[in-house]
Amino acid sequence: MAKRILISPNSFKECADSLSIAELIKDNLSNLKDTELIMKPISDGGDGFLNICKFYFGGEIKNYSISTSYNESQFECPVLYCEKRRELYIESAEVLGLNVVPLDFRNPLKLTSKGLGQLLIQIEQDVRIRKIKVEKVYIGIGGTATIDMGMGMMSILGLKLLDSSSREILVLPENFNTVKDMDYEQIKFLFELIPIIDVSNPLFGDQGGIRIFGNQKNADNNKISILENNFNHLLKLFENNGLTISSNNLSGAGGGIPAALQIFYSTNLLQSSKFIKDNLGLSKYVNKVDYLVTGEGAYDQQSGLGKGAGASMYLFNSNVEQVFLVCGKISAGSIPKFPKNVFPIEISKYFSSEVESITHYKEGIKKACKDIVNQLNF
Repeated sequence: MAKRILISPNSFKECADSLSIAELIKDNLSNLKDTELIMKPISDGGDGFLNICKFYFGGEIKNYSISTSYNESQFECPVLYCEKRRELYIESAEVLGLNVVPLDFRNPLKLTSKGLGQLLIQIEQDVRIRKIKVEKVYIGIGGTATIDMGMGMMSILGLKLLDSSSREILVLPENFNTVKDMDYEQIKFLFELIPIIDVSNPLFGDQGGIRIFGNQKNADNNKISILENNFNHLLKLFENNGLTISSNNLSGAGGGIPAALQIFYSTNLLQSSKFIKDNLGLSKYVNKVDYLVTGEGAYDQQSGLGKGAGASMYLFNSNVEQVFLVCGKISAGSIPKFPKNVFPIEISKYFSSEVESITHYKEGIKKACKDIVNQLNF
C-alpha cells in the first residue's frame, strides 16, 4: 500500500512563498517509490497569505491605492477578491510590511497603519455601490513594520486623538503620550472583519508582541519602553471614555493591529492554527497520511506561539509516523521541545553562511529532501 506524504510548508521569508517551497519539495521527492505526495502549502496570515488563499479559494487580485506607512506617498496594494465566496482577503504584510518600508524609514515610533484604514474604507465604498459583493473580509496579520496598536488605521476609521488644546494630533506612536482627549464616531462596515493572527501572545509583557517582535521592526529597548508607556497612556484614556479594555487579552500580533479591532469593534480573532485546520482544510488529512513535511524560513520561540509550521506540526505529530521540519534555521532552544517523532532539518547547515543559504535555497531544499529520503529508507 502506498505511503502518503503531506507536504505543507509555510513561506520562507526572503526566499519564496509556501506554494513555491511546496512545489520544490514535491519535485525533489517525486522519485520515491510507492508513495503519494499530497501538496497542501499553508499560510498563518503573514507573508504569502494572498498567494495561498488564491491557491485554495481562487478569485482575482484587485489593487487599491493607499498611503505608505512612512509618508504621504501612494502605492498600489493588492487584495484577493473571491466573488463566488463573497469574501475578500487582505495581507497586512502587503500593506504595512517590512518589504514595503525602506530600511531608512524603519522606525516604529514614526510609522502608521493608516494605509490599512484607507484600504478598508475603499473596500466598504465598493461594497456599498455594489461594485463587489463581500460579506467577509479576512485580514492576514503578520510581517508588519508598524507597532502602533492599530491607531493609524483607526484614525481613518473615525478616531481623533486630541491634545490639551483640543487640537488633533498626528497619530504616530511617538505622540501618544501627548494625547489628552479623544473623539470617536464609529464607521460601520457592511461586511464582517476577521483578523487571522499568526501568534497568540498578548500585546504587553515579557512575552508580549511589543517586546518579542520589536527588535525585528528596528525597535531597541528604549523604543520598546516608549511604545509600552505610550500605549498604556492611550488605554487609560480609552477606559476613561467608556471603552471596555482588557489589556491582558489584547493581541500582540502585527504591531497590535488586532488590538484596535478588539477595542473599537469587539472583533473576534481567528487563530492561524484554526485557519490552517478548518479554512484551508488540513484537518481532512489527519489520520489519512503517514508522513508530514512542513517548515518555514526560521523556527524559534515565535513559531511555537501559533505560526504556520508549528501549527501544522502539532496538528499532525500524534497521527503520523514522522514529521520532517525543514527550515532555513532552527533555534537551539526549540529542538528539545519538539515531539519525539519530529526530524528537524536546518538548511543553513549545508552552507558556509546564512546569506549563501538564502541565495541558494533551491539547492538547500534539494539537500533537505535527500535527507528525508535517507531517513524514510523505502
